[in-house]
Amino acid sequence: MAAKKDGQARTGAESTRPRRLAVFRKTMLAGITIIAPLWITGLVLWTLFKWADSFSAPIIRQFAAQLGYEDFQTKGPGFLLTIFIVWIIGVITTNVLGKRLLHNTLMALGRLPLVRTIYEPVQKLTETMTSPDKAGFKKVVLVEYPRQGMWTLGFLAGDVPREAGLDPAHSIFVPTAPNPTTGFMLIVPPDQLKDTDLSTEAAFQMIVSAGVAVPDSLQLLEGKVAPPVIKTA
Repeated sequence: MAAKKDGQARTGAESTRPRRLAVFRKTMLAGITIIAPLWITGLVLWTLFKWADSFSAPIIRQFAAQLGYEDFQTKGPGFLLTIFIVWIIGVITTNVLGKRLLHNTLMALGRLPLVRTIYEPVQKLTETMTSPDKAGFKKVVLVEYPRQGMWTLGFLAGDVPREAGLDPAHSIFVPTAPNPTTGFMLIVPPDQLKDTDLSTEAAFQMIVSAGVAVPDSLQLLEGKVAPPVIKTA
């Protein structure tokens, strides 16, 4: 009897171990689900803070040296100065005189072949990421990529003329997930696109989350094709 009871106790203990491991694993995953996004967000913000601080740090150190603090290394003043510089530039470029000065500067840069090939694409990409509607993204569409039957989100950026009698094709930017600053540029006929009701912000959220954050307004409806887009000047 004693041996039988010992065997039953051992069996019961062994059966509870998988349950305990499952509970432990579930608890750990729940903790990771909360901590990982916070950690990644903090890492990105800290990286941006260090970049902004180091951008103006030489100016701060030179100014501190003039006051007799040659070993001044405190983080923070450089970040604040960078924010102030960006704000001042924004103020200057939003008034009439600043816009004219900026236009003349960009025209001068446009005359430099090497600078033009680097500056113009970067400037357009930056403008697109900070203000997609202003930059020229007309809508969010679904495009069959990389093969038929598979759909991916794309941003309709412009029109590409075709031979006479045919509606223009569209240039589509297909960003990569979870980093939307890189991607592919496709030229797609209008009848191979599907329209969506997604905002640009919602589409970017879905891309950055690698498809986890699916907007409620996204529906893959058969036969719903994007209407022709009127060309703009």
